[in-house]
Amino acid sequence: MDPRWRERGGPPAWLPAVPLAAVALVLQLGGSLGRAARDGTQVGWGGVLLLVAGPLSIALLSRFPLVPLGVSISAALAYVATGEPVGPVFAAPVAALLVEGIRRRRERFSRVRDERRDRVERARSEERIAMARDLHDTLGHSLTLINVQSGAALHAFDRDPDNARQALATVKAESHRALEEVRRVLDAVRDPGAAAAVRPGPALTDVADLVAADPGFGWQVDGLADVGALPAAVDAAAYRVVQEAMTNVRRHSGARGARIMLSRNESGLVVEVVDPGRQGAAVETGETSGTGLVGMRERVERLGGTLESGATGSGHRVRAVFPLSGGGGGR
Repeated sequence: MDPRWRERGGPPAWLPAVPLAAVALVLQLGGSLGRAARDGTQVGWGGVLLLVAGPLSIALLSRFPLVPLGVSISAALAYVATGEPVGPVFAAPVAALLVEGIRRRRERFSRVRDERRDRVERARSEERIAMARDLHDTLGHSLTLINVQSGAALHAFDRDPDNARQALATVKAESHRALEEVRRVLDAVRDPGAAAAVRPGPALTDVADLVAADPGFGWQVDGLADVGALPAAVDAAAYRVVQEAMTNVRRHSGARGARIMLSRNESGLVVEVVDPGRQGAAVETGETSGTGLVGMRERVERLGGTLESGATGSGHRVRAVFPLSGGGGGR
């Protein structure tokens, strides 16, 4: 079979229809005329037209559902009703039935092909969205921290060189982290399997590195050592929730410290990031797109969890619950 036909579910509709119509025409017309010759009678013009109608409908109308079959059956029954000499007048309905089966097979193949293409396109779109979300979370956090620390370095440059040097060291480390994340995502685009082996995705234990990279802020982390092994998807999503919540605290709250609480209970893994509200000046990082909360919610809900985000007095709390089947699970 021609590869182009295979991609379309088979040959064009007219290709099997025309030879089947020709065979049906020869059988019906030849058989009935032969029967008339044996009986010493003739087939009238009306009978000939009825014998031709079925095969002609197959050849010309094969792309329409059930039309050739209906025409062929009607013409055969009408011919029999005329009392003309009867040959194999139901050859056309049989041929029409075969053509209808071929047409339905083509439609089914086309539907399966379209569904497969939609699944592939949806998977590619979800992959692109996931990569964009990873870049948003990582770069948003890193750039916010770079903004904070570079501002602190400028402020302390003359009167406190040691603190300025520490802030610049943080800027360097965070810019390196951001570049590594960009490389990881780009590697995943080129070769997902190799990228996962060389640069595995983030895990909840990496929260300690996020906190260590921001020494000038009063981060308090509770329960990190007690969480235990987690499914890889939950581990990465929980890390991203904490990362984005930390970014929002640094960007919007004006607090001097915040608390990250991690716990594992019968409901699953619970992640909370709570800040007490404004204690100083909020960091000016320009306008934001507002997609961070949407991204967090999508990550959590994709894994069957729930996310709450709202005010708590003068502060703000983000709380995510990830279900863990069987109360836990490893990687």
